[in-house]
Amino acid sequence: MNYIEHLEAHCGEITGHLEIEELQEQAIQLLQFQNAPFANAITMTSLGLLRHPLQFENGAIVHQEVMLSVMQQDAESDLIELVYRLTLEAWKTGHAYDLGEYLPMPDGLLSKYGFAALYVTTPFYFEESFQVHKGDVAFGEPETVLPVWFVPIFASEVAYIEQYGTEKFNEMLYETEMQLLNLKRHPLVGEEAIEALNAKRQLLVLECEITDNLFEDEIQRPLLLDGPLKKAYAIDLDSEAQGNAVETQTFLFDFLNHQNRFPIYTTFFAFEEEDKDNKAFFTQHQMSFTSHVLSKQKQTDGWLRGKRTSTWESHYFTVKIEDAKMLELILEQAYAAALMNELFMFSYSDRLSIQREVETTYRKTRVLEDRFVYPEETTVVIVGHDGGMLYVLSNEEHFAYDLRTDWAKRLRQQLPSDTVIRQLNGEWFADL
Repeated sequence: MNYIEHLEAHCGEITGHLEIEELQEQAIQLLQFQNAPFANAITMTSLGLLRHPLQFENGAIVHQEVMLSVMQQDAESDLIELVYRLTLEAWKTGHAYDLGEYLPMPDGLLSKYGFAALYVTTPFYFEESFQVHKGDVAFGEPETVLPVWFVPIFASEVAYIEQYGTEKFNEMLYETEMQLLNLKRHPLVGEEAIEALNAKRQLLVLECEITDNLFEDEIQRPLLLDGPLKKAYAIDLDSEAQGNAVETQTFLFDFLNHQNRFPIYTTFFAFEEEDKDNKAFFTQHQMSFTSHVLSKQKQTDGWLRGKRTSTWESHYFTVKIEDAKMLELILEQAYAAALMNELFMFSYSDRLSIQREVETTYRKTRVLEDRFVYPEETTVVIVGHDGGMLYVLSNEEHFAYDLRTDWAKRLRQQLPSDTVIRQLNGEWFADL
């Protein structure tokens, strides 16, 4: 039995098919079934995605087809658009959909019903034999194909997942009979789940393109990255805590401590007159440190002798933090630099170097600017905007970005348990 026969055996006769140019080039089309899995229901599924291997985060390879089912006939166009987007995203990224994850509901789709996300599960409203297809080798099919079912869910259900986990949520799903197909259904959980979510620290996350001007115009720090990193992420606390440096300092400690990954190296600005006090503090607490002096020159027009050149120096320390207690002490001692919008950053690499930009004219060499350079294989956390927000720059796997919500899922795993991502790149994770 090939996959088309598998579909027809469990969904009935194909009642419609749609070929979209971008998918058709990959031999993928969309199929529609009426009265599946129940009378008066519509099921829309991809066909042909199974020939494109997809990969889970752990590296395992799988072959999937995506599908949705609803009772509302007037939602057919939105259903087609959703299956199209989900299929295209899987093919383009090569990422498999993982059971128990959820994706933000795209703007404008099923909007009148108030859903916040699409939940990934098995098609458990169908016969159990439908959930795994043994591929037909004669048709060039892979050994196993898994149909993946997407269920629209409400913000309170998203909050419940965040609070209690997917296992508890699945128990509620499996107890339903037909209501998950009804777009006019009521949430399975009440407002108390949203209240629990609101009690958590909520983050706004925005990706930033790394360009030549990013560090100068946005982050405003004398920093370069030596490598192919393309993205940075601005992380801001939502609601009343937004821009609150005290709340951000607390979150920064919890965030770094939650990684349970030491040593970590912090580099921060210090006025020259603070050198003696800082060195005494480091010695008292047995902290290993190095000091740096960066210089920069600037030319200005002068009315007497043409252009004038001014030079100034900036003083920095890099401190090796061995444990959570040292991290707490450093934040108490030096976070004032971030409050003054000076450099305050953390890295998991000790291979910090200084790049000197010079200019040679008429056999004279002068320094234009010194900048810190971090290697590519690290994670750097920079405090920005008067100590009120953070920038995360990383090429490491657990922070690495991709085109779907996998990156957000990985980031959530790195967050303290009382923290959730409320918004990513302007899209609400829970439309509260």
